Amino acid sequence: MPKTMDPTSLIPEFAADQASTEAERAELSALFERLGALPEADPSSLAPGRARLLASVTQSSERFSPLFGKLTQFFDLSTEALRAVFTRAADEQAWQPGPLPWVSLFHLDGGPAVLGLDAGLVRLKKGMPFPRHRHVGQERVLVLEGGYHDHDQRWYGPGALHDMPEGSEHALHMGREQDVLLAVILSAEIQIVGA
Repeated sequence: MPKTMDPTSLIPEFAADQASTEAERAELSALFERLGALPEADPSSLAPGRARLLASVTQSSERFSPLFGKLTQFFDLSTEALRAVFTRAADEQAWQPGPLPWVSLFHLDGGPAVLGLDAGLVRLKKGMPFPRHRHVGQERVLVLEGGYHDHDQRWYGPGALHDMPEGSEHALHMGREQDVLLAVILSAEIQIVGA
């Protein structure tokens, strides 16, 4: 007798976490099956239509829409303004080199609640460290993609908020699975104290 696939196995983890009933899980499963969501699939092995769909989702301004609720509060921006931010961030030339070769920065203007603060996106290469550093002012991070371990080995993955108070010091190590993308708000600079 052939085995039947568990339909909920088609739901990516970030979406499955949002389903609280069997009916919601079944609905999500049907949606992702129709979309052909294959997060780990090699686009060259997909039918052309599925490859285009996967590429358009991962490169669109909707890519981080599951986190828009947190992001609108984080940056004090409307959903439309967030879409514009991610559209601009899709252009590699809009990014600047960071303090280390494996770090790049994208600056943005947040809303009134973060006026005068340094707001933007930070991209870090997978598996790389961010050396011990001191926070001259408060820093707030929202993980959008990938994740990292703090100095105490605590894991911060997609959707996690990490607040670092003024005067705190720590080092970070990026996860090995994928590059890391962070939404960041700084009230003052950071100082690298160890390499």
